Amino acid sequence: MPKTLLHRYTSSPRAFPVLASLYPPLLGSGIRIRHVAPDWTRGELDMHVAPWTANTNGTAFGGALFAATDVLYGALLSGQLGTGFQVWTKSATIDFRTPGRGRLRCVVEVPRVEADSIREQLTARPRTSIVHTALVTDAHGGTVVEARHTMSIRRRD
Repeated sequence: MPKTLLHRYTSSPRAFPVLASLYPPLLGSGIRIRHVAPDWTRGELDMHVAPWTANTNGTAFGGALFAATDVLYGALLSGQLGTGFQVWTKSATIDFRTPGRGRLRCVVEVPRVEADSIREQLTARPRTSIVHTALVTDAHGGTVVEARHTMSIRRRD
């Protein structure tokens, strides 16, 4: 059972995109979560590069690009695993491929089999780590950013 009203609504794949998009760091960065699959296996977000979200070169600010790669995987995995598990970003690296301009997009998928495998691993040990890659693409499908996140997952006691 979710601890607070906020936990309750962020544990819903219908409410999560709206509430997370209103989270000040995402809202201020022009990041909008557009869709989360009902089974938490896929999420999509857009990032609009505007004057207030751009760097001094007029392209996407690197911190905002990092935030775009960070938000979905943990949320999708948490949604599938449930409230008995805690998912954290342990470390990450980001490779800026091309300057981001206009509307950018990030799509993340967490297959059910991946979440099931993690759940199984956590029956034998208290914590596990996995690495996933997230891409931010431009309107033409070109890769703007590739980020590799190491996630730490553990059972809540």
